[in-house]
Amino acid sequence: MSIFVRARFDVRDRRQDGTERSATALHEAAGPEPAAPTYRWFTLPEPGAYLVLEEYAGPEAPGAAQENAAGLLTSLGRCADMAFAEMYGPLGPGRPDAAG
Repeated sequence: MSIFVRARFDVRDRRQDGTERSATALHEAAGPEPAAPTYRWFTLPEPGAYLVLEEYAGPEAPGAAQENAAGLLTSLGRCADMAFAEMYGPLGPGRPDAAG
């Protein structure tokens, strides 16, 4: 079953170029991953606001993707703040909603 993630990032201190470079690098890194068939960034009407939509093949895939992209996520964090992140679908072992 797929896991979906929706997150918003707001550019910090006019670092839009760095945000866009990081978003592009994250998109390119996710491209060949079969565990992440959907990974798309969108600009929002508010200046400096971005939305990312992600789809993962299973409950363990989001965590693995974050580990694989740790350096790129750190670069993004220097340029933008995550306003929110929402996950939809059954989460993997060790998560608060997992049956144990």
